[in-house]
Amino acid sequence: MAIKRLLAATLACMIWMTAPAEDGQAGKAILDFSKPPNQLYSARLVQLDGKNMNAPVTRTSFWVEPGVHEIVVAAAIDDPMQVGLSPRRRAGEDPGKTTIEVVAGKRYKIAAMVTDEKGNWEPVIWKEEDL
Repeated sequence: MAIKRLLAATLACMIWMTAPAEDGQAGKAILDFSKPPNQLYSARLVQLDGKNMNAPVTRTSFWVEPGVHEIVVAAAIDDPMQVGLSPRRRAGEDPGKTTIEVVAGKRYKIAAMVTDEKGNWEPVIWKEEDL
């Protein structure tokens, strides 16, 4: 009888330890700015829904609620063949500003993609995967 109670307690403890975190991460998605494939450039999250992200440079993942989010990213494009000296952009236009719709339980890998020889670029989701 004691062994059955011990097994039941152990099982309950194991279930509790593997349950989703109660700190609000269950039901969320991840925006991931880790190293992209060679044809893309690294990007860094600067703003999320109008709020500045004062995160360390080493932070590459951000938990977000499902839904539509406005993000601003900075691109780490240091290739002189890709970035012209003076990219032609309309005044006030931020090339790193975009809207993204995320679904709970997904990881969205985000990078910067050069779109033309003038040095223009845009953020792209290069991979989407289940958590």
